[in-house]
Amino acid sequence: MLIMGLFSSAKATHIVGGEITYKWVSGNTYLVKLNYYRDCSGIAAPTLTLNYRSFGCSMGPYNVSMTQTGVTQMVSPICPSQLSNASCNGGTLYSVEKITYQATVTLPANCSDWWFYYYECCRNGAITNLSNPSSNGSYLSASLNNLDVPFNNSVAFNVDPVSIISNGVTTNLHWASYDIDGDSLVYELIAPREYNGAPVNIAYSSGFTAQQPMAVSSQMLFDPATGDMEVTPNALQTAVVCMRISEYRNGVYIGRVNRDFQIAVIGSTNSPPSLTGINATNDIVITGCPGDPITFDVYGSDPDAGQTLSMSMSGLSTGAAFTSLPGTNPTGTFNWTPLAGDVSSQPYIFPVTIIDDNCDYYATETKAYHVYVNGCNTNDVWPGDANSDGVANLYDLLAVGLAFNNNGPVRNGASYSWVAQPAIDWTNSFISGINHKHADTDGNGIVNLDDTLAIALNYGLSHPIRLQSSQTAGVADLSVVASVDTTGMMSAVSFDVLLTTPVDSVYGLAFRLFFDPSLVNMTTADISYPNSFFGTSGIDMIKLDHTNSLSGFVDIALSRINQQSISGIGPVARITIVTTDNVSGKVTLNVTPTDVEAITASGDPVTLNPVGDDLVIDPNVTGTNDPGAQPEFSVGPVPSGDFIQADFSSQMMPDVIHITDLRGKVLMKISPDSKYQSIDIRSLSKGVYFLRASFNGLVVNKKIVKI
Repeated sequence: MLIMGLFSSAKATHIVGGEITYKWVSGNTYLVKLNYYRDCSGIAAPTLTLNYRSFGCSMGPYNVSMTQTGVTQMVSPICPSQLSNASCNGGTLYSVEKITYQATVTLPANCSDWWFYYYECCRNGAITNLSNPSSNGSYLSASLNNLDVPFNNSVAFNVDPVSIISNGVTTNLHWASYDIDGDSLVYELIAPREYNGAPVNIAYSSGFTAQQPMAVSSQMLFDPATGDMEVTPNALQTAVVCMRISEYRNGVYIGRVNRDFQIAVIGSTNSPPSLTGINATNDIVITGCPGDPITFDVYGSDPDAGQTLSMSMSGLSTGAAFTSLPGTNPTGTFNWTPLAGDVSSQPYIFPVTIIDDNCDYYATETKAYHVYVNGCNTNDVWPGDANSDGVANLYDLLAVGLAFNNNGPVRNGASYSWVAQPAIDWTNSFISGINHKHADTDGNGIVNLDDTLAIALNYGLSHPIRLQSSQTAGVADLSVVASVDTTGMMSAVSFDVLLTTPVDSVYGLAFRLFFDPSLVNMTTADISYPNSFFGTSGIDMIKLDHTNSLSGFVDIALSRINQQSISGIGPVARITIVTTDNVSGKVTLNVTPTDVEAITASGDPVTLNPVGDDLVIDPNVTGTNDPGAQPEFSVGPVPSGDFIQADFSSQMMPDVIHITDLRGKVLMKISPDSKYQSIDIRSLSKGVYFLRASFNGLVVNKKIVKI
């Protein structure tokens, strides 16, 4: 009755979500699929028409009828004994079914912005996080850039969206998404949309945003590298979540998919089960060679005692096998002996799903395990692939730093061309077993600054070989801190990248930062290394930075060159950008390190936790100040040591100052007595905090970093 009450106002509608994906067939022909998720208690599913057009080429809109493929599937987590009572089967239990439609489309031209889209009215009236939901429609879309790439396959999903979760229970939502082309994927939470001649964002109800679309007891966590979410709801609700997955190939944007889905939070205390990584670690990646068995175990558990858990794996068409018996703590065993024809630079994706036996609704989790089949031939050098992992990119600078000043035999016929070049092994090797000859990218017999040139020349190119990483050596926070919290259009802002918690031992570091090109003029991006923790470039440190203005990212790599690790905290790099002049309303730019890799002087990996920062861009703000909106003051230095100084000389002093942690816990309270307030922060641990100043009830936050 409780569940039916949540959806009683939804009888006149049916769609609860969907996504459009596509596969390349040949030339400009694509097979486009639409997964349509339907509330079985609503009206029947409609006949679907796919639309497609290019605004940049002024072509379309065109349309084509879609046909159903396969059978309709019920995807709600209803336990087997209650299936007959599901609304999809004529019963009363809320349930959702998936219907897959497809159409073959031959695009008439090569354009950078082909859009495939579908829309209908109206959304579920029971939705709690959108303003006037029943008066707004649903809009599903995917885009393709077939101008800059000859073909593309969109991101694909091995898991359907979760339709029901429990109130008051922390749930991790995994999508097991992947890209068969091996393109880089970036995940974002965006506003759901409807279509009124053009796609339009739907307004949220008060208190909800695209990044925080649910009523929760603590902030929802979202991983931009995987799209995974961790949420602890604190109210019964029906929330729409919309996720955008963008693809980049060699730094060029080539397409995206928007997944729109509806989550119902019900009054249940059932907790979801969980899966470990490979062999009880956190790793989900394993590698092997043709002819050698690849075997690993995964383990399941559940915080609800006594429940029987069951595991299953999909994606076994390769000949791999997965065995598991139900139990309270089941084990799943994967076995595969790949053949020579299975060698690939891209991983094979094997999703494992675990479910409990709770009724009426069971809980579930899915984790995708990535299996690389290597060529296992590291005799040849590919100039620029200094670590022999199959691609020339920022991480190769770390290998050059590790092998710096090492020498060995000159490579006969050496060149910078991206071809396999036979080379005699040197005496020394990296901890991975890869010989130092790969770091001699120019083949002259010594590793030095000249070997960074081949990395830049062949940046982003790949060849079919992958190697397994060794175990991690430590954990610390790699944080981005913006120089201001709010800025206006055409304003310069600096983003400092810092190690904000102590690292025991580190030698080299590489990472990527994304900046939305619609908000930032990336042609103005300036990368510098003031007082870098890693040293001085050309003296005891080498660096590499690569900016892709079109796609909006900056790659940065630094490595020491003296074979001695360092420890502690401190600044890494600074990126200064200028905001664009075409922001129509207040928006938020989030910058978080991704693709982070760090090593010690011995080559052991170091695990770093990426911590991002938000910059509010407000067209009503002039420069970095908005006198009409809030009091403005400065806090420095950033980062700080023992003391910070708050300068209130431009306006009145605050009533009270609080120092809080990132979760808002008050650590210090100060009653200001001067326009230039000095604050002793020696009692704080090293890390990122907020200085919160209150002015007659108006609160202004400033970030501070203790080092």
